[in-house]
Amino acid sequence: MNFLDLDKTLTEQEVSAVENEIAIVFPKPLRAFFLNYNGGSPEPYVYESETLNTVVNETLPLISHSNRGTAVQTYRNLVLGKKIVPSCYFPFAVDGGGDYFFCNCDEVTAPVYFYRSDSYYAQEEPLERICESLDEFWNQLVAE
Repeated sequence: MNFLDLDKTLTEQEVSAVENEIAIVFPKPLRAFFLNYNGGSPEPYVYESETLNTVVNETLPLISHSNRGTAVQTYRNLVLGKKIVPSCYFPFAVDGGGDYFFCNCDEVTAPVYFYRSDSYYAQEEPLERICESLDEFWNQLVAE
């Protein structure tokens, strides 16, 4: 797995400070992801399953030094502000249509969920569990 256009390299202390600030504890796979690949675009980037075909347009940096929107800003807006998902869900990536991938921080494997913003009009459930772990998610991405 490669990530292009990474943002600032983070330290353990910076990740811990974010956890303290927003009162959430990242599971080890999500913490490792932010420490190793803070933001950027995965290569490969296509996610396909029986229920979902999309791309991972970019991953959200936890902290940015290049004026990019961050995972923390997105969490505050969508989770704490708009309450589209429970507070244990943390956004880490965006698809090509502007929908978000979340990890459930209450589970040690960091299962991945996809939030379909257009599901309100289609009367579908907006949040779908798509992988049992963050590691499984990255392993399922394929080339276009």
